[in-house]
Amino acid sequence: MTLPLLWPAIASAAAIVFLFTFTSFGVILLLGSPGTATLEVEIYRTTALLLDLPVAAALALLQMASVLSLLLLYGRLQDRLTIEQRLRPAADATRPVADRGSRLVVGATLGSMGLLLALPLFVLVERSFASGDGHGLAAYRALFQAGGRLGAFVPPVEAIGNSLLFGGLTVILASLLGLMAATVIAYRRGWSSRGLDALLMLPLGTSAVTLGFGFIVALDEPPLDLRTSPLLIPIAHTLVAMPFVVRATVPLIRSIQPRLREAAAVLGASPRRTWLAVDGPVIARAALVGGGFAFAVSLGEFGATLFIARPDVPTVPIAIFRLLGQPGSLNFAQAMAMSTILMLLTAAAVLLIERWRGDAPTAF
Repeated sequence: MTLPLLWPAIASAAAIVFLFTFTSFGVILLLGSPGTATLEVEIYRTTALLLDLPVAAALALLQMASVLSLLLLYGRLQDRLTIEQRLRPAADATRPVADRGSRLVVGATLGSMGLLLALPLFVLVERSFASGDGHGLAAYRALFQAGGRLGAFVPPVEAIGNSLLFGGLTVILASLLGLMAATVIAYRRGWSSRGLDALLMLPLGTSAVTLGFGFIVALDEPPLDLRTSPLLIPIAHTLVAMPFVVRATVPLIRSIQPRLREAAAVLGASPRRTWLAVDGPVIARAALVGGGFAFAVSLGEFGATLFIARPDVPTVPIAIFRLLGQPGSLNFAQAMAMSTILMLLTAAAVLLIERWRGDAPTAF
């Protein structure tokens, strides 16, 4: 009986893994050989290297059709495999790991997962301190040297400032737009709410490379010719981060119990006072959680930024990509140091999200 109950979760996990693998770009571009070609990489190559926009558009449409087919298949599987069940409190349903064999299996599983996740991060930090004669801070000093240049354009430290600036702008834009959309979705029921929710989720099912390509094709004529404007980067990051903001805030807003509003109204509070006293604190926390997600997404965004970023306005992921493409052990160590800084910034954002979220429900 256990396996039939797990099939929806297994199908959901498999669909998410396939979706993120199918739309993976940075990992393939960095780790794959020159002959390794995926749809993502080919869209980038045909656009940035061959300037063959019709072929790139055809590949982008093929990818979008594939992702849409996957999502539709996943939805049908969820409907067919889901089994109605009576839910019990977690304390009643939890089974303790009592026997030795189960403890060994659980320990081995958790240990292997921890090793798989922590070892690359540990090696990343270690390599950032490695130098020709041992370990030191040479890579970090080179990042902050005034005379250093990233691909003959800007000092590497400017990439950190650019990422923080774009991240802040993305927080403002994505939080405002996402919070307004989440409020509409949470308060309204029916096809209009579901349609808006599905529309806002489209960037999540569309690869960042396709989004970047779309910006280049769509915003190429006045008065919306933003291809050379740095403002295009936070706009693209906002589009990528919006689904995360909406999915993080809608469950928080829906968790507000209607009887709290009814109690406030019975006590004589006006609709405005009721909203400020009941909904306001929850929405404020939802805005903090959504802003944290937007900041983390903006920091690590690579696919769309590689398309639209100007050479003199790189972000941290673009700086890492450039440093890895230059010869020399110091450039490699600088890339590792920049990656470590990115990891710390992202970890700080995630910790703040967990602190603000507490035990409230979210979709992530």
